[in-house]
Amino acid sequence: MQIKQAIIAMTLVATLAACSDNAQQAAADAAAKAKAAAEATQAAAKQTAQQAQDAAAQAKQAAEQAKSGDMSGAAATAQQAAQTGQAASTSAQQTADTAKEGAADVKEAAEKAADAAKKDSGGH
Repeated sequence: MQIKQAIIAMTLVATLAACSDNAQQAAADAAAKAKAAAEATQAAAKQTAQQAQDAAAQAKQAAEQAKSGDMSGAAATAQQAAQTGQAASTSAQQTADTAKEGAADVKEAAEKAADAAKKDSGGH
């Protein structure tokens, strides 16, 4: 959702690009911030997904160990799965925070671009 908003903001900023250097620079800054926000969110989401997959694999391994009678191994692997799951949960929260921060940066940059475009349109 946040990536979609960043793309929408990039499109809006491109539309707002006006004649003046200030408006063009503000639009370029907003587009760069939108791209950076999308990339940061995507990287964080990828890390979260990998951690979730690792936790699932560990849980599956623990189940297999328990099935084969290796209860101490199953318990140790289940503990690892729980820790990895906790790391994935923390990572998911960080991903959400990254997306929020990125969206706020993009919004601020888009507002600056809009203000610069408004100032510039007075001279046309």
